Amino acid sequence: MILVLNRLQQLSGNNRLFLLGLLFLAACSPKVVPEKKYPVTPAPDRDRREKPVLEEKPIVIEKKVKPEMTISLVLPFDLSTLNYKTANSKDLTKAELAIDFYQGFKMAMDSVANNSETNFKLQVYDSKDDPANIAILASKAGIKNSDLIVGPIFPNGITAFAKYSKAMQVLTVSPLAASDPSAFNNPYLVSINNSLDQHAYKALSFIKSDLKAKKIVLIRSGQADEYKYAVPFKKGLDSLAKGISFSEIGIKAVGYENVFKSLSPVGLNVVVLPSTERSFLMAITKELVKLSANFRIAVIGHPSWEKLQFLDVATLESINAHITSSYKVEYKTARVNNFIRNYRANFNLEPGEFAFKGFDTG
Repeated sequence: MILVLNRLQQLSGNNRLFLLGLLFLAACSPKVVPEKKYPVTPAPDRDRREKPVLEEKPIVIEKKVKPEMTISLVLPFDLSTLNYKTANSKDLTKAELAIDFYQGFKMAMDSVANNSETNFKLQVYDSKDDPANIAILASKAGIKNSDLIVGPIFPNGITAFAKYSKAMQVLTVSPLAASDPSAFNNPYLVSINNSLDQHAYKALSFIKSDLKAKKIVLIRSGQADEYKYAVPFKKGLDSLAKGISFSEIGIKAVGYENVFKSLSPVGLNVVVLPSTERSFLMAITKELVKLSANFRIAVIGHPSWEKLQFLDVATLESINAHITSSYKVEYKTARVNNFIRNYRANFNLEPGEFAFKGFDTG
């Protein structure tokens, strides 16, 4: 079979028009260009308000101011009346007492101020140990505006100042007097020193617990002041020395030679001597030395004996004498040695009794 290539037939006019129409449509149709995408930045939030910028201020640390306490110290310096060329030891005693006490007290205040949250203003006044001058001092604004008053130190001055202290309603400290605070009728008075009542009660307790006495014999000299010790001593007998035999004699009534009749032949006799009179003490201690050969004896003396220079130490030891005291320096302690060292450094002096007491009061 022979294959014959067929000729393509010519397009008719209609077909040509159709092709031209297609070409025309193709040429007139819009061209689609791919859209180029750009990063979108969000529009600012119009409702968002800008935060205010705070100004930084420097931090200031305020120094805390300590409260201040005003203390008035009233002491009997009386330096204006002293003539150092003619003054004797008795004339200088009060002035030396006042100076020593002030120096010890001032050291205590400095020590306390360095270790507390309070400042102290110390005002010092001279009482001259004169009630009239004390009245003048009480009218001063410095005294009236005090938070605390220390002094006067002697009973007559305390008595004179009592009514002013009550009127001002200011706490007043009696640092040295052994008088009972109730004797001054001042509710604002505080006593640091032990009263004679307290000394008497302590002696009774010692007689009962330490000496274990068989009998107590109180011997009076007739001196008026001895009753200040004798009365509270007898008052405390029932409670503090109950069960111990007790007798009381007046030396003027019985005589020294008859004292032995009041002593017990067995057990310990505790002889109480509330007097500070020289002649009586010299005679009675001599008699007790003799009696100690046949009787067991111990003696309780008035607290003021520690200041009586006429009493012989050997005699007191031989009759086994005891006294009570509000004051004792423990020289072996570190605190006492520090105080002595600082006192020497400040004043170039050795601290005396009243320097120690001034420091303890402060």
